[in-house]
Amino acid sequence: MRKYRGAHLIRAGFIGIVLMILVIAVGLQPQQLVSLATDVRYQALFAEAGGLEVGNDVTTSGIKVGTVSDIELCDGNALVTFTVKAKVRLGSYSTAHIRTGSLLGRRVLTLDSTGSGMLRPSDVIPVTRTSSPYTLTESVSDLTTNLAGTDTASLNQSLDTLSATIDRVAPQLGPMFDGLTRLSESLNGRNKTLGEVLKDTSTLTGILSERSQQVNRLILNTNDLLDVLARRREAIVDLLANVSAVAKQLSGLVRDNEKTLTPMLQKLNAVTDVLEKNRDNIAKALPGLAKYEVTQGEAVSSGFYYQSFTPNVMPPQFIQPFLDYAFGFRRGDIPGQLPDNTGPRAEFPFPRNGIPQGPH
Repeated sequence: MRKYRGAHLIRAGFIGIVLMILVIAVGLQPQQLVSLATDVRYQALFAEAGGLEVGNDVTTSGIKVGTVSDIELCDGNALVTFTVKAKVRLGSYSTAHIRTGSLLGRRVLTLDSTGSGMLRPSDVIPVTRTSSPYTLTESVSDLTTNLAGTDTASLNQSLDTLSATIDRVAPQLGPMFDGLTRLSESLNGRNKTLGEVLKDTSTLTGILSERSQQVNRLILNTNDLLDVLARRREAIVDLLANVSAVAKQLSGLVRDNEKTLTPMLQKLNAVTDVLEKNRDNIAKALPGLAKYEVTQGEAVSSGFYYQSFTPNVMPPQFIQPFLDYAFGFRRGDIPGQLPDNTGPRAEFPFPRNGIPQGPH
């Protein structure tokens, strides 16, 4: 127990008290301790606080990035201290604005980050880069100033003129309102039809939205088609110009050779007249010519020789025996045998007649 006596006891007691204070601080204000460790403090000078209070939000691009921690007076201006998350980067020429954050009038501090550098925590945003909201007091003061400077006589005269003008156009206002009434009744009577039209329009819009890519491709293809048509138009223009030049050259050629071309054209007309007169004969001859060409083709298609056929004429090899007996074109070659036993022999040997050929 001696280690807790004397100087050791005092040191242990001091350490225990410090630890108790730290535990109490962490338990009561954990968020502030986390904020001190993770947030960065900045300051900005405003001409007036404009209803800004401690605890209001600090936003950048509409997103909350911190809170207002302190507001105090500094040389006639409001010095606002606020904390921002350490991961948020603020430019060296950032601006601060006090604006209305809700319909109930709650204020928010808005930051706009600009500048190539970074805003350091020790830097203070000057009044030239800050703005305060337009309060109701200033609005009433400005309204009072404007009303005090108003020329009431001119205002009364303007109102009288307006009243007189309305009195003059009153007869025309009645028919106009009647027309508006009839128009309203007509629209009300066709409310169902208008609803269907709007429904169909919505359907058409949905179809066009689904097929937007196809419509885009169609427009692009139409542009390509227009380009091709433009190029074709230029080609046609050039072709017409060339045709015109050729026509001029032909006209000059005909003009220069008119004496030579005239007799030739006259002879060509004579030939045409002859062909016209014999048109029927030519028409009759063409079918026969076709048959002749077919027969001629069959006759010469077997080889390099010509085959012909004469009707009602028998081949010589068939009548050779009759010629032998009729004219005695046979004799006996073997002595002691009758001529009939020696066999026929052709005196006129036709090729391939079936009769054996004898020696000559």
